Amino acid sequence: MSVASVPVRRDLRVISLIGVAHGSSHYYQLAFVTMLLVLRDRVGLSFEQVGFLGALFYAMSGFGQTASGFAVDRFGARPILAGGLLSLGCAMGFMSVAHSFWQFAAIAVLGGLGNSVFHPADFALLNASVDPKKIGRAFSIHGLGGSLGWAGGPAMFFLDSAVGDRSAALIGAVPGLVLAVLVYAHRTDLVDHRIKARASTAAQPSPWSLFLQPAILLCLAFFALVAANTVGIQQFAVPAFRSMFDVSQSYAAFCLIVFVLGSASGMLLGGWLADRMRHHERVAATGLLVAAAFTLPVALQSVSPFVLPFLLYGAGFAGGTTNPSRDMIVRQSTPPGASGKVYGFVYSGLDIGSFLAPLIFGQVMNAGLPTVMFWITIGLYLFNAALVTVIGQTTAPRAMPAAAE
Repeated sequence: MSVASVPVRRDLRVISLIGVAHGSSHYYQLAFVTMLLVLRDRVGLSFEQVGFLGALFYAMSGFGQTASGFAVDRFGARPILAGGLLSLGCAMGFMSVAHSFWQFAAIAVLGGLGNSVFHPADFALLNASVDPKKIGRAFSIHGLGGSLGWAGGPAMFFLDSAVGDRSAALIGAVPGLVLAVLVYAHRTDLVDHRIKARASTAAQPSPWSLFLQPAILLCLAFFALVAANTVGIQQFAVPAFRSMFDVSQSYAAFCLIVFVLGSASGMLLGGWLADRMRHHERVAATGLLVAAAFTLPVALQSVSPFVLPFLLYGAGFAGGTTNPSRDMIVRQSTPPGASGKVYGFVYSGLDIGSFLAPLIFGQVMNAGLPTVMFWITIGLYLFNAALVTVIGQTTAPRAMPAAAE
């Protein structure tokens, strides 16, 4: 093996491991609620209680992300990430023996706290371990892993049918437990970002002055609005399509799957662009504007159901290309040694948006206004395009040596 191939292989191992770990986070987000629906009749949960427990999971994840960021910068990203994976795996396993609302609430707290570690730990490890010339592609694989992880959540329905709910929960716990061991064991590949921070001579701002920087606060708002848009579409697009275009539930679900696959494939192009473009806000703004253009005919109901999947794939693809660039924008705002804090704080916006989206879009659907949902989506695409442009103007691209952290 040549000397040059060693860092390449290490980059591949790191990117693959962190991508799969991030996928498990998204898998458990959906698998938790899926198992609640599976167990609902047997343990006597109402739909309202299921909804509350799902919201509790995201609330704990959102509150925990900033604290996880501090823990990452204090104790290192690798043990914190391993602990999060262990918590999620145990939470799923505990669902096999839980039988009351309060027990499930405790599980939601444990799972939400476990879910809170991924963004601060993942990005700290990627920034410190991967060649800076490949970091955009690393971010794209990270996002792709998350999108593919969502596809695993509904598998709990099939496991329940095959082996029963208790065994399904125990089997569902395995990925988190195995990945926790793998992450903790890869101490040579997963570089501690604090080592490079200690080597830096730059002055370190206090955490609170760091969080109050305009670029950081705008990034928090941007991520919350992006998540609200994404989660709103994922949760309510199927009944909206059925009402607007008079299609079957299966066809509406197929359209949603096409949108998700478009987003996942767009991330791959987005990673390539992020490694080659200096002004990442331009890539992000352009992708969001194109996504709005593809969504406009849907809101107008001016197309046939046959054309709907093509428009949704285009909207998903355009939106997906923005993900690596938005991550690069946050990276440009992050001083050495503060990856955990900044990513934990900024990415808590995803949980805020995920928590608020069902409340807003649910009210729109309850009012019998499915088209309004897509007009809101278009408005969010346009507003976020303007917002990310402002963020880019307040964040000067860092020189490559400083970006190595």
